Amino acid sequence: MIEAKDFWNLPGNIVTILYLLTAIAMIALFAGFWSKTRIWSMGRDTDNSLKGLGPMSLLRISIAKLFSADCLLARRVFPRSVPRAFLLVGIIWGFILLFLGTVSRTIDHYIFHFLRGQVWLTFSFVLDMAGLFLMIGTVFGLLRRYVWKPERMATSIRDGLFLFWLFFVIFSGYVIEGTRIIVLNSPAADWSPVGYALGKAALWASGGSVEGLKSIHLAFWIAHMLLSLSFIAYIPFSKGFHIFASQITTSLAAQRREEQDKALADLAGKGLER
Repeated sequence: MIEAKDFWNLPGNIVTILYLLTAIAMIALFAGFWSKTRIWSMGRDTDNSLKGLGPMSLLRISIAKLFSADCLLARRVFPRSVPRAFLLVGIIWGFILLFLGTVSRTIDHYIFHFLRGQVWLTFSFVLDMAGLFLMIGTVFGLLRRYVWKPERMATSIRDGLFLFWLFFVIFSGYVIEGTRIIVLNSPAADWSPVGYALGKAALWASGGSVEGLKSIHLAFWIAHMLLSLSFIAYIPFSKGFHIFASQITTSLAAQRREEQDKALADLAGKGLER
């Protein structure tokens, strides 16, 4: 049967460590987000527009705006820079699809099995392409920051850390997928072209040894686990946090513009009445 192979080739203690580190990473993620948004909700912005909203309200605003058409299609960026807009769309959609893919794999493993047959093959292809778009986006982001950098753009190693980190999270995931496909001779090979290509490269590096491939798979799985979970915990403290923060500021700015337009319309109406 064609299906997902979760935790293949992993010792039981590694899976236990995964659960523990996942809990720690999620606690760090929400604690970091909570600490920053709590300060904002105390009204320390210029006009107290955030005061009293609370971290949970700000989280809802951020997520709702993140999934809006303006953000998903980078509408505000296209008029300024088409290449940068395509870069952002690739990163945003790649990130979202991979996140939803992880959620789907979790549901399939623990709740009910639905990733079977053609559904699993299509799922594999979509995630393979999502990872590719995300990797391309991170590479172009790094090139723009360090190679094709605009003259007025100030940069540092910390600025690119988020993108470097994300790139190696995706790359290690592809190696895991590819080595599993090669060892198990999975029919998903044609539906995971990027992962399969890296699996063939790993096969060459291992000298054609199945045991060597299993060792590579395990090493990259551990690396992927540590990179992914530490990346999740780092998000609130990284430059990448502006992905969430900017949604809040743009949403509040739009709200203020609406209030100002309404106030001007009321004043105009009162003037006509006189």
